[in-house]
Amino acid sequence: MSRRLSVYPLVLLLSIAGAFVFVVASGDGSSTASGRVGGDYPAFYAAGTLVNDGRIDELYDPAAQAEVQKTLLGEEDGYLAFAYAPHVAAAYAPLAALPYRASYVAHTLAMVGALVLALHLVRPLVAIVDRRFNLVLAATVTSYPMFMAIGGGQNTALTLLLLVGVWRALHDDREELAGVAAAVLLFRPQYAIPVIGLLLLGRHHRAVLIATVGAVLTFVANVAILGWSWVSEWTDRVGPFLETDAEVNAANSVSTVGFLQALFGVDSSIAVVVGGLATLGVIATLAWLWWKGTADVSMRMAATATGLLLLSPHAMFYDAGLVVLTLLVLVDRGVLGWRAAAVVWGMALLHLAKGILDATPFALVVMGLFVLVVARTRTVPGSDRTHRNELRAVGT
Repeated sequence: MSRRLSVYPLVLLLSIAGAFVFVVASGDGSSTASGRVGGDYPAFYAAGTLVNDGRIDELYDPAAQAEVQKTLLGEEDGYLAFAYAPHVAAAYAPLAALPYRASYVAHTLAMVGALVLALHLVRPLVAIVDRRFNLVLAATVTSYPMFMAIGGGQNTALTLLLLVGVWRALHDDREELAGVAAAVLLFRPQYAIPVIGLLLLGRHHRAVLIATVGAVLTFVANVAILGWSWVSEWTDRVGPFLETDAEVNAANSVSTVGFLQALFGVDSSIAVVVGGLATLGVIATLAWLWWKGTADVSMRMAATATGLLLLSPHAMFYDAGLVVLTLLVLVDRGVLGWRAAAVVWGMALLHLAKGILDATPFALVVMGLFVLVVARTRTVPGSDRTHRNELRAVGT
């Protein structure tokens, strides 16, 4: 049985890799035998292309983005908006120098690599990952949110890697590295800013100092790319995008406010009031966990992973791949068994029923996991170090 749990997941991963090769080798340009390839990736590729073409001043111009993407979307109308800061576009410039399909393959491989590295970093922290690495990797890759994120050209795996980087660095008492990971996470400020705030509440002052330095350097880099007005140019474009996306993409939102807006409407008082209060509750709960410091870092990070999704103003279904961090900790601590974890894995497919409610039912699962991990969080003497020694003592 032990050998099967190691070999069968590997066979599954190789099968997925073979299917991926077949798909990207078929067709031409962005069209393949299974349809358009790349998901949301044209937005990132177009942003990098504008940087390479010396048109960085047009980065947030809808007409410019649509022009670059017109050959990448097949028969689809419109364009995919790029809503990240300028330095993210610059980071995609090397990939945009490649032909589109080769660029997409390189990006996909990079995200798979980020996921593998994230799980590798977790191995000393979570015994089940160390014992069943192939199984955990296969389950993570095939989980619907992460599978869609990787195949759809999104960067959820990188976000997961950086959160794990903060976790591992704190566990190893290497706060400077935690600060570096938090600073790099600023490519998604809706996650980075709360994480840095929680580090401050947790009295990880060296990590906060390094993260602050990283934030300053990021700001300076964006000034060099787009000029001193980059903040206003970015927010002026991103603001309307988020408002439009809240309506168009509401059924994919897993955040508290986004889910309620999908159910009751963007301007609904229920969504605004109840969603706002629930979001404040998530913030207060995370702040309490980090300020009190009674729960070990693993449990705090497990709560943070789901909490970030609930409080984010723009957390889509594919971002819910972050809950793997929560699930791993809950299974490792005995809060959930393998069967319960498998049920949660399967419940991600409830997202396919979003058309019934005009909202994703999986948002309720994310909320439930947050409540569960907070309810089961308790004082662990000696924090993670004691837990690690306990695992060694029983031979795990």
